[in-house]
Amino acid sequence: MINQKSFSLLFGLSLIFHSAVIYAASNNAFYNTTGNWDVEGANGKIFVYGSLTESACHLSMDSAFQSVDLGNIETASLKTIGAQGHKTPINIELLDCIETPTVLRNNKSGNVTWSLSQPGMKIRFITPVVPFRPNIARVEGVNGLGLQITNPKGKEIAFGEYSEPELISLGQNILTYYVAPVRIAEKLQAGAYRSVISFQITYE
Repeated sequence: MINQKSFSLLFGLSLIFHSAVIYAASNNAFYNTTGNWDVEGANGKIFVYGSLTESACHLSMDSAFQSVDLGNIETASLKTIGAQGHKTPINIELLDCIETPTVLRNNKSGNVTWSLSQPGMKIRFITPVVPFRPNIARVEGVNGLGLQITNPKGKEIAFGEYSEPELISLGQNILTYYVAPVRIAEKLQAGAYRSVISFQITYE
């Protein structure tokens, strides 16, 4: 079963679905409780139900909603297209990861990462990208600048694609990625910029 969580960075939130069904008063002992029903007007009861799903980990609230300050950068330091600014870490903390079997498939290679007892995860980052540049996120406020995310090995991450599956430790895990501004055009406009990047973590 796929367990997927979605969150956002300003530069997740788990959705809990519930439902309620309204039942008219009946003679069923399960739904009938002692109360004052001898009144004028309509009476009814609400039976509320839902489900609890076990997740391999849960996300720290500090990680689910982050505001990442990339600081100031001078246009002179980005002299050529492709030049990057300072890399700023993004830390995503997973808590209370439990022992659970894992079978995760790499969407590109088809290889499977598995374990009988160790949890595993895949992550993807989602945001509007620069045309024909799936590794560069668009920003608002300036022209000629984008954002690039890399993994701890320095590999560029393509937005919208799941990462390679990886097994994680029981208990606490901190996933670290890096974001950096990158020049993408000849014309570079100075000013304040911003971007919102969402991420989804999948356990299977």
